[in-house]
Amino acid sequence: MEAVPILMVIFGGVFGGIALITRVDGQNKLRILQEKRAIAELGQAAPPPAPLPAPTTTPADPHAAPVLALQLPEPQRSQALALLCQIQDAPRSLDARSSYLVKQTQADYLPQTLRAYLDLTDGARQRLAAQGMDAQTLLSEQLALMDGGVREALKLDHAAADRMLTQGRFLRERFQNPAEPSELSLSEAHRRVLLDKS
Repeated sequence: MEAVPILMVIFGGVFGGIALITRVDGQNKLRILQEKRAIAELGQAAPPPAPLPAPTTTPADPHAAPVLALQLPEPQRSQALALLCQIQDAPRSLDARSSYLVKQTQADYLPQTLRAYLDLTDGARQRLAAQGMDAQTLLSEQLALMDGGVREALKLDHAAADRMLTQGRFLRERFQNPAEPSELSLSEAHRRVLLDKS
């Protein structure tokens, strides 16, 4: 006996919810159609918009890596710009860890490194020289470290291609008819012929 009212409440809630969702959805569609009609009427009655003013060039962020890189001496400028190009050309389909490293290098690691170099005072340069270190050499080493890290992160994207090649080799070994010569045996035979001709 108690089950019947419980079932009625459950079915009532389900069908009532569906009816409410359908009503709200219908009202939203009606509102969207009314807005589209109003926009179309305004578009027909309104004069054509005035042309946009010429874009004003806004100064680039003085702390952005490209701006900072242009202030470096050569060959560090070329190193930094090459790293920026490498980051810009990175595929967007990297795994999460590689993507994070590439983004952080562009947004944080590289600008901080460049700012640290550009903010060196004469006194700081003298102190580095007293310790046997050259500021430009240190900057080159740091840029090379970042470049190597980004290259390694981008290389990890090759893992998918390697898996695909490995799977192809496995399938060839598994399903290729032993009577048919494989690509590998053909290339070995071709190599032997070339060696015999030598």
